[in-house]
Amino acid sequence: MGALPIIEAKWTESAEMAVAHHLAAHDRIITTLEAVACGFTERQIASRVKRGLWARLARGVFFSVEHPFTDAARIRAIAAAHSATIDRASAAWWHGFRDDHPGRVTASIPRTCKLGTRCDVPADLRRRTYPSEDVTALRGIPVTGPALSILGAASMLDDEPALNFLDRMLQKGTVTVPELTASLDRNSGIHGLGRARRLVTVVADASEFEAERLFVRLLKQEQLTGWTQQAWLCGYRYDFAFPAERIAIEIHGHAFHKWEDRWNRDLTKANAVATAGWLPLAYSWEMLNFHRERSMTELTQAIAARRGELM
Repeated sequence: MGALPIIEAKWTESAEMAVAHHLAAHDRIITTLEAVACGFTERQIASRVKRGLWARLARGVFFSVEHPFTDAARIRAIAAAHSATIDRASAAWWHGFRDDHPGRVTASIPRTCKLGTRCDVPADLRRRTYPSEDVTALRGIPVTGPALSILGAASMLDDEPALNFLDRMLQKGTVTVPELTASLDRNSGIHGLGRARRLVTVVADASEFEAERLFVRLLKQEQLTGWTQQAWLCGYRYDFAFPAERIAIEIHGHAFHKWEDRWNRDLTKANAVATAGWLPLAYSWEMLNFHRERSMTELTQAIAARRGELM
């Protein structure tokens, strides 16, 4: 009989070590089921809460208050409290695609589940069910896969930072355009992804034609006349030209900056027409979309200046 207290003490010590190991590996978040699996009893769990060692964040979800409450802890708490899939900005951060994390955890719960669990952690929760191909387990919690996480994070940003984010992910090889497109197709109809599809079209460099059409609309809005499209100058084709003012204009898509050979070819074109007395100008998709007024003011001033010089 005297051996029983020793055995019990060893069992308690083993449970304490298992719980400590779990907390260290899971950002200080633990659930009732996990604590019991480590060897704790419900009475021991209640004792930790009563002594102020653990804070109850939601039913059956606890945080060890001996350490800072980090973004990772918030994400784990939401995943555990709501049986949620972490998505959008939080998923991109969890994957390591973003350095910053928004104030509220972004997550979704299946449409078949009720959103009734109270949790002390702020969250942007949506009701949606993702295809299995777009959900993975990463460091112990369900999270959207790389492509859908990138798309979801981009959909929460304004256009310019969203394009920069998508472009960076593509250039680093984190994701490919076909992977983004496939994820969009699997999740068609989800709020926000329609805009993400348009942004993917831009970074895939289908934006040059869109930029040319926009430029035509802007020329008409400014009531600028005397221009022509697809003009051959000094052996090179230019997208637009004002022949009377001898202004040659190139329009570039979003991905133009990626291709060094095309950049060098355009420099050669610009030098050729400049030597012949033309003024070469260039406008990008970003300039026409995000800095529209400044771009058109620059063009209008250039036309006026050239008319003064050539009179």
